[in-house]
Amino acid sequence: MKKAIPILIAAAVSILAVPAVSGGDKPTVAGRVFDAEGGLPIACTVAIRTSDGKIITDNPSFRGGFRADGAFEKAAPSGETTVTVSRGFDYVAEERRFVLQDGERKELTFRLRRRTPLHREGWYVGDNHDHMIHGERNVIVDFPYAALAGRAEGLDYLALAQMWNLPRITPEDLDRACVRASTGDFLLTWNIEAPKNYFRGDASRCLGHGWTVGMRGRTEDGRDAVAELDAMSAHDYESDKVPTPNFQSHALVHSLGGVVSYSHPCRWWSGRWGGRGIYPVEDKKFISNMAVELPFDTIAGPTYDMIDVLMPGGTAFNECAQQLWFLLLNKGYRIAASGSTDATFDRPGGGAPGAVRIYTHLRAGLDLPALAASIKEGHSFITSGPLLTLEMNGHESGEVVRLAQCGDAPCPMPIQAKIRAWASGGIGSGLRKIELIRNGEVARTFDAAAGKVDFEATFDLTETEVAWYVARCYGTNAGQAAITNPIYLAREGSAPPAPARARVTASVKDAVTGRPLSGEWEVVRMVGKQAIPETSAAFQDGEFRLECPASAEIGVNAPGYQPLQKSIFLDYPPLLEATLRLRSADLTDWRTFDRMRDLLQDVRLEFALIKIAP
Repeated sequence: MKKAIPILIAAAVSILAVPAVSGGDKPTVAGRVFDAEGGLPIACTVAIRTSDGKIITDNPSFRGGFRADGAFEKAAPSGETTVTVSRGFDYVAEERRFVLQDGERKELTFRLRRRTPLHREGWYVGDNHDHMIHGERNVIVDFPYAALAGRAEGLDYLALAQMWNLPRITPEDLDRACVRASTGDFLLTWNIEAPKNYFRGDASRCLGHGWTVGMRGRTEDGRDAVAELDAMSAHDYESDKVPTPNFQSHALVHSLGGVVSYSHPCRWWSGRWGGRGIYPVEDKKFISNMAVELPFDTIAGPTYDMIDVLMPGGTAFNECAQQLWFLLLNKGYRIAASGSTDATFDRPGGGAPGAVRIYTHLRAGLDLPALAASIKEGHSFITSGPLLTLEMNGHESGEVVRLAQCGDAPCPMPIQAKIRAWASGGIGSGLRKIELIRNGEVARTFDAAAGKVDFEATFDLTETEVAWYVARCYGTNAGQAAITNPIYLAREGSAPPAPARARVTASVKDAVTGRPLSGEWEVVRMVGKQAIPETSAAFQDGEFRLECPASAEIGVNAPGYQPLQKSIFLDYPPLLEATLRLRSADLTDWRTFDRMRDLLQDVRLEFALIKIAP
């Protein structure tokens, strides 16, 4: 049985009366919307299309209609009218068509039913990447409006990223605002798009964007995590901001109990940019949202947990992201797939969360730490419409099926696989094609799914080799797709590749005279901006060699001189420039990752120390 969402304050929703609308003889459309199973009023999205083809709206943040909390009444012009009531992908939308007469008050009742059993099986659906204030600030909404949008789209939870419409922003203020807007069956929470990192503010040199799940708001010593992560991010035009590698933000998020996903890893475009700060206007600027630091972060850790493989508006970018993900899986990295909408409530028409959403299987109800752990482990699927699950020998996505051994040779292992799929509940939605993918290649296609709204297939496989399997499904149109996380077939003791280590040769000299210096070096692990010393040793005659983690920084101290600390990633120009020059095709080419490993084998750092003034 699915458990109720635990929150501090639960606001019960019980709307039985429809508010009256004044307006004389002007016709109106009134409706009540109920959950067909429980019989209670439910939040929903309503689209009233009038005789002239226009859709009635009530907030410029959303152009697809309006949200209602169980009941609605809107003035509408007379004539042919179509009312569509929907609630995300798992509910079957209902549509009514009629001719609205002058002065008429048309009363309608809708009972929305779920198409799938996923809700009662313990699958929770949410969107982890949506902005209350993205930067445009053309439309300002409040927390209750954002929560209603999430509930109306059938989400169990919604995470709002920076910035926020609050007079003061602290983790505690955010918690209180989210709790007030949450209900007994819906959790509004906050997170932060971090890292969000343009190197020296240049839109062509994006190191990558990420979003978090399950992160606490303060460090153990009381620092504000929102402020610290924002200080580590570099937005476009912030040319004077000291760059921070993404992996240092990842380390801070992990120290706060959260997980982090790279978003839209392959997205870029060309357009007009510039005219602020040191940057002139360019008409055909290469503008990047790409995760060019991802290859380094992968071989150095991986330092991140997931990557978005499905997002709205860009089939080519999603295909690239999936190719990148398949590449990582084939190289032994068990990186979970994620997906998100990147909705922007402050942009006209941008307040549409849940266009891409993630369904996560939880054993004991929804709470943020459990959600973060399950998303990281891959107990989930991502969708922009259809709903989809995969099982093998009773194992679900994110789990491992152990291959048998017959002495020194692997035994053929019989596998019973099961795929379930359902079309989105949207009007006219159906299934088009379902695929079983093995190690990045389509192993089987189920064309029998075409035209159906639900599909189930149980079939047998035999496997002897290490492999991974995912299911992928396409809906009625090209924008409707779903993909599961992998089920892994592995032998006992199998492990992902070891993190790469850097071999460093360093020279230390007086910044003025060039005289070699003696002193002490130390390897430093950075958790956000906090430096944690790991190892240290003395050096003589201005030179030392060491081997250390690729994500480390090296600090140098010499008597009478100011200490100096350098980053292997940022302060070794061949490594940094190789990263900043990457394009989307490079991200899906393993030679890029090998190149990063090769560069780490001979890192050269120069320390020019400045004397301490007497």
